[in-house]
Amino acid sequence: MRKTRRENPLAVRSRTALVEAATGLLDERKAAEISIKDVVEAAGVSRPTFYQHFPDLGAVFAAAGLMRLEQSFADLEPPSQAPDGLQSAFAPVLAVIADRMREHAVFYHRVHASPGGPAYHAQVVAFSAQRLRREPLLQPWAGRDEVFWEFLAAGLVWVINRQLAAWCTGEPGPTEADLAGVFDFVFRTTT
Repeated sequence: MRKTRRENPLAVRSRTALVEAATGLLDERKAAEISIKDVVEAAGVSRPTFYQHFPDLGAVFAAAGLMRLEQSFADLEPPSQAPDGLQSAFAPVLAVIADRMREHAVFYHRVHASPGGPAYHAQVVAFSAQRLRREPLLQPWAGRDEVFWEFLAAGLVWVINRQLAAWCTGEPGPTEADLAGVFDFVFRTTT
């Protein structure tokens, strides 16, 4: 009989405290203005505890970005079947995602521009590819290889990052309907 390994509750709490501290600090200022000392003081833990969980600031910034992103998607309703295609099915879901991300646009932009930006980007692409592959409306394409899903997710993440940057500067960007149209086009042409 295999025993399941239980995580140490103290370790879970200290890691969570560090990620939440980094999140709060990134809400307030740019990554370049934040030190490990700032993060450990805000988390109420020691510097050695920081290094038990993260090799550097970039890693904790990436974890903070991914945690907030996962929270944004936590209670998201899947798109419902729409008789007139994927564009109208995905537009409302993308509108909710955009609203949630717009609220924290500066935070996400700071994470992306931080030393953890490349790691964060890779994690977001992997997260998005998994979410897309599990979407009920996309099941006819579920048999596609990982490259297909990563390609689709990477394009979506790139467009969203561009949109986040535009929101930070007050510039317009693609609408949710534009993004939904891309979904519709990609999946209609890959049938």
